[in-house]
Amino acid sequence: MARAARALMSLLAAAAAWAAPGVRAQEVVTSAAPDHVSVTLYRAPDRAPENAIDPDRLKGFALITETRTVTLPAGTALIRFEGVAGNILPESALVAGLPEGVEEKNLDASLLSPRTLFDRALGRRVMIRRTDRATGKVLLQQATIRSSADGAAVLQIGGEFGDLQCSGLPETLIYDGVPPGLSAKPTLSVRTTSPVARTVTLTLSYLAGGFDWQADYIVAMRPDGRHADLFAWITLASSDVTSFPDADTQVVAGRLNRTEGGGAPESGESDLWLKCWPMPSYDLNPRPVFAPAPAPAMEAYDSDSMDIIVTGSLMRRSSASSPIPIALLANAESLGDLKLYRFPRRVTVASNGQKQVAMLSKPGIKLRPVYVSDISQDSANTKLVMRGKNVEADGLGIALPGGKAAFFARADGRTLLVGESSIDDKTVGEDLEFDLGEPGGVDADIDDLWEKGRTKRYKLRVENSNPWPVEFEARISVPDGYRLLAPSGKLGKKDGKPLWTVAIPANGKKTLIWSLREPKDEDDNE
Repeated sequence: MARAARALMSLLAAAAAWAAPGVRAQEVVTSAAPDHVSVTLYRAPDRAPENAIDPDRLKGFALITETRTVTLPAGTALIRFEGVAGNILPESALVAGLPEGVEEKNLDASLLSPRTLFDRALGRRVMIRRTDRATGKVLLQQATIRSSADGAAVLQIGGEFGDLQCSGLPETLIYDGVPPGLSAKPTLSVRTTSPVARTVTLTLSYLAGGFDWQADYIVAMRPDGRHADLFAWITLASSDVTSFPDADTQVVAGRLNRTEGGGAPESGESDLWLKCWPMPSYDLNPRPVFAPAPAPAMEAYDSDSMDIIVTGSLMRRSSASSPIPIALLANAESLGDLKLYRFPRRVTVASNGQKQVAMLSKPGIKLRPVYVSDISQDSANTKLVMRGKNVEADGLGIALPGGKAAFFARADGRTLLVGESSIDDKTVGEDLEFDLGEPGGVDADIDDLWEKGRTKRYKLRVENSNPWPVEFEARISVPDGYRLLAPSGKLGKKDGKPLWTVAIPANGKKTLIWSLREPKDEDDNE
């Protein structure tokens, strides 16, 4: 009897092999999480430095590099990498360390979300937890979902049809399980073949959309008005469903030549927005009972050293010219025309969150106020510029990423915001200019003196009502074809424009006179 059973089993196995030629048995190997992860964030290429991150539309991306240890069986195996970024670009994934390489890779399943959960429950029975309007009691009712996530929620309760979230009272759907095909974690799978069983350490690298970062500078002016304490934060932002705890983190500044494609899904794609049926008057978002676990909080960048975290009291101390440690908290490295800023300590890049990490602290940098006026034929627009040079002699000498800057100064024993500005990416040796807008105390006016034929004479009057001397610059616009003649003062040149630089004494004034000659018209017989 036993011999007959063994013969039957052999026959069935041979028949199965004959019926499905080329099909190889494969074992599934699951890597639940990486052993170690590195996250490199790239800014949104079209976002200007003065524009803040839009948390609802993160247009930057990240390079994720994970180290994972897996045990391979002999033969064909499907390796499942759970917990990759939800916005992964699967075509960019690269797996290093497999003895025989990768035969195939797939982004597995749909990610569990309120929307996908509701859609996959179409035609299935669920429970509704709702409040009875008459009694105020919470009731549980069995219902069947009869509509998709697009539009209204139509439910069948017994032999009747009704709606959801239209009573104005709390109502919640309760599911009895996760439908097949939904994954609680984004998963990338690859197929490989190994001649023998072995344990290997793999490196998985891929690009993912839905990230961004920005630099924010805090400039505390010192009482002399010509030095400042500079502190910078880097804000990291992620709209991904996956968190990357204790990651080696770095950011890249500069414009990367990259073709746009893939990236994060549009905001709200995973949310469930239902309208009352049949009256579309509400936008309500019922939450399932088993929502995904909350993302870890974006904790403060912890340190035992005061040169890592700048608190309010330390800012007050720095603005009062108390010494603070000189520290470059993110190491800058060159990548051709790009700059890589590497943080010395691991950072958690959390799901759907933002975090600020200290980047640098530089006390006592040189910044001098310069009043700059752009002169045209009929106007003089004056602004206050805080100017410096990115060199060690002036207290800097490091590559600075573009970003916004807030300027503070002490007045009557209080620290006050005096202006906001921004800078582009600055390499070592470049000039720094923070435009603080229209100033008080310095006025510039332009007058027409006379006009003779094609020549017109102008006069610029600059008055300084401050009880201290100021540095003033006038950048004179000369229309195409015109000639500037007979200036009353010495002129230099900057950015192709004539430049008048002058020191104006306290409560004093200065003037500049010049002429502009219009080009001769071909039809003019003059």
